[in-house]
Amino acid sequence: MKRKTLLTTCIILVFILSILFSSVSYSQTLSTPLLKAGLAYTQALNTKTIDEELRIDLRFSVGNGATADSKKLEELLKKMYIKVRAVSDNIKYEANLQITFYYNNKEFLKGSMYVNKEYVVYNFPQIYSKPLYVKLNQANMPLQIDTNKYVKLFDIKNNPQLQSLVASYAQVVLPKLSSCVKMSDKKVELKFSNGKKQNCDEIIFELNKNSSLDILKAILTKAADDKATKEFVLSVAKMILEDAQAILNAQQTDKSTTFNIEDIMKQADDTYSQTVKEAVYQLDTVAAQIPPFTLQYRMRIDGNNNLKGERLYFYLKDSNNLKVMINLDGIINSINQPVNITKIDISKGVNINKLSDKDIETMTKNVENIFKKLGITFSK
Repeated sequence: MKRKTLLTTCIILVFILSILFSSVSYSQTLSTPLLKAGLAYTQALNTKTIDEELRIDLRFSVGNGATADSKKLEELLKKMYIKVRAVSDNIKYEANLQITFYYNNKEFLKGSMYVNKEYVVYNFPQIYSKPLYVKLNQANMPLQIDTNKYVKLFDIKNNPQLQSLVASYAQVVLPKLSSCVKMSDKKVELKFSNGKKQNCDEIIFELNKNSSLDILKAILTKAADDKATKEFVLSVAKMILEDAQAILNAQQTDKSTTFNIEDIMKQADDTYSQTVKEAVYQLDTVAAQIPPFTLQYRMRIDGNNNLKGERLYFYLKDSNNLKVMINLDGIINSINQPVNITKIDISKGVNINKLSDKDIETMTKNVENIFKKLGITFSK
């Protein structure tokens, strides 16, 4: 029973990942807002370098079951926001993020993050005196797994099979998505990091619980009997199982636990269509349990359909007054222009996997002191 549940989850998860990009990148055949969005998205998808700045606002309220600490967290988030300046080189696969936390419009925590093919490193001197890093093929794994094969598999720019698969869902997704998109009747003024301003058109995608489930059901209904989707999903599922077995083998001395991958894949092949159709049925079953929500995505574009800014807004409220709000508002300073990516030297850092209990205690105290200076304490 557990094997079937795992297999079902794996099939659905891999499938959803494989069509994430379909709603915009193949929108050129429909309405003007979708056409403009598709052109902007296609240009942005092919970027070699990008320099962008993002503001993140979060709100959270437990509602009827709130504790003293959850109320403190709620008040903290009301007065806090995060700014991120991200500079990326997609050819070299590296990026630097400058991250600053604000409370009552005053900076209280600042740090940076650097990422490349080999490792991720964080540097927040107020929390720990040295940079902290983790090697991507190392994190507590007894066996190194080639994560690049998954990156390449889901790289829509360079994977013809995925491109073809995504394109095949346009006729399913876009008619439904077209009713959820509109052009704003007002220009939006964007202010870039260098202080310059620009008025841009705004394309608004707005989904709610019902429209989101309707689109998802349409996608899964097609997927249930689609040969190309089945082939792609099962190939990824097999790859995941093979890596999982390799990790298990490295962890065990007696090799007592093994997957019969051939049998599992045969079962997956036999039950694929039924599994996906059951997922469609389950959506109807669980719909009443999902709270109402709003998901809004705004694309800001110039006269040449270049993407100049984005905003993502999500709001949910349930019957117990639980509330969640996420607002990400960003501008794009440049695309395909020379960028300077600041590296963080890990030779002067500490591997996260080798932190001692004393290191963890020091970091915890530093975080507590940061919040104490804001007049905020949480119970232990």
